[in-house]
Amino acid sequence: MLLTGPTSAQNSLYVPGASIAIGGGDVDMREQHGLDFTQVEVDLAVSMPGAFRFTIPHAFDVQKSDFFTPSGKPLMPLLGLGQPVRVKMGYGDRAGQTLLISGFINQISTSFAEGGAPEIEVSGLDILQVMTFDTTEHRLQDKSMRDAVNEVARAYSVNLDFSGTAPESITLDANLQNDLEFLRKVAEQYTAKSKQKWEFFIRAGSGRDTLVFRPRTDPKTSPVELHWGSDLISFKPDIDLGKQVKRFEILGWDEVKKEKIVGVATADKGNKGEPSGGDIIAQAFGRTAVRRERRAVKSKDEADKMAQTELDKLTNNLMKGEGETFGLPDLLPDTSVKLSGIGNQFNNCYYVTKTTHRYDGAGYRTKFSVERPVS
Repeated sequence: MLLTGPTSAQNSLYVPGASIAIGGGDVDMREQHGLDFTQVEVDLAVSMPGAFRFTIPHAFDVQKSDFFTPSGKPLMPLLGLGQPVRVKMGYGDRAGQTLLISGFINQISTSFAEGGAPEIEVSGLDILQVMTFDTTEHRLQDKSMRDAVNEVARAYSVNLDFSGTAPESITLDANLQNDLEFLRKVAEQYTAKSKQKWEFFIRAGSGRDTLVFRPRTDPKTSPVELHWGSDLISFKPDIDLGKQVKRFEILGWDEVKKEKIVGVATADKGNKGEPSGGDIIAQAFGRTAVRRERRAVKSKDEADKMAQTELDKLTNNLMKGEGETFGLPDLLPDTSVKLSGIGNQFNNCYYVTKTTHRYDGAGYRTKFSVERPVS
């Protein structure tokens, strides 16, 4: 399997491969336990737990009526819930492959059907899922954004990669929520304040994993270049005007001052200077394209931030797409792709929000979801 042309992200992709380490080490389970797999898949997305899945065949001993490794050891104890798993994909042997996810087993399933040998299906998630296990009060009063996020990172023994210009003093109301919800709340609050989309995700590391917390990367920054007919296997863009607005208003009530609260956010022109979805509606239909919603807010500042957050959700959905390429382990959420050969309307740089890396008998391929943000 070979990527061709000057836009190829890698030069020699002849021998795709994948490997899985179970337990605390970094030894391939084929080498350590003699276990093989028929397929392995890794899903990664911004602000969401990463997930993996793999299938172990030919492990059921009919005579002994149980699952065993090729060396005769019981299999199920090796696949205990909570067991650490590290998945690599790429080209060549494990040493040359890229670590995509470090997580833990959270689900084991199989099926005993007539005339078929049962297979073991193993699924798991990364450390962001562990952040959902407990709920607590998160009380922030005049604390730096970096320190607030760093407290979460330390609690789960992960490194922190924090970048971007962040406020030195933030305040959040106490609320019973888990740590993943708290990270989303912090990112959401400053997204609205700075008009930069803040996001976070886990990057697997050779020692400790890293919690990355930063503003969304500009789609034009160091994109992977893919050309349809060469290394871009498929791309399905979607332009949807259905939920677009020019202006978003949050309507509330100040119980102390006994007056209305109105938060406002307005869509700006964006990618390549083309109009926003709200501009298109105004030009085509003569409508003001204003969305108004009533929310429980305590101040105009809070209402403005909420309006901006809701507007960003809509404007970033104007142009979305899903594509597939040959396996690229460096194609990850919060990276960029520059697509060409698909017409002037769609030739552009896109922000990657999700990737699915899959290795099976057909080889290694990467599917990706993208946005072309207006703001």
